[in-house]
Amino acid sequence: MDRAEIYSIAFNPDSTRLCVSSDKGTVHVFNLDPTVVDGQAVAAFAPRYGEIGSPGLTPSGNRGHSFSFMNHLLPKYFSSEWSFAHAKMVTESRCVAGFGTEKNSVIVICADGSCYKFSLDPHKGGECIRVWYERFLKDSGDD
Repeated sequence: MDRAEIYSIAFNPDSTRLCVSSDKGTVHVFNLDPTVVDGQAVAAFAPRYGEIGSPGLTPSGNRGHSFSFMNHLLPKYFSSEWSFAHAKMVTESRCVAGFGTEKNSVIVICADGSCYKFSLDPHKGGECIRVWYERFLKDSGDD
């Protein structure tokens, strides 16, 4: 199993989503289990958690494997949840990520001076759309 080193973890203002950056040059957004969100009205948040007929989604709305009907027969790995949404940076330098002030936006700032803004689809998740990119530091060879 290829493990990832976590560089940053951030909650959205409602504590319904978690944003994680890692050494793989990726950012992942996870929906949090609505049963643990302390008394909040999660029905208003997309996606609809645990919706019947949503293949590949876990009760929290994150993606899971398609073998869920065989959970009791498979190793523990197959009961894991995968991220609801994800984004890939063009760098593998250390990055920190968090939710932006605009709804459904993720901001990523990296040690190489690059900065990204991504937009995530609150209903479908999947790959985030890069809205903005800027590089604030020059490489040592650039003059």
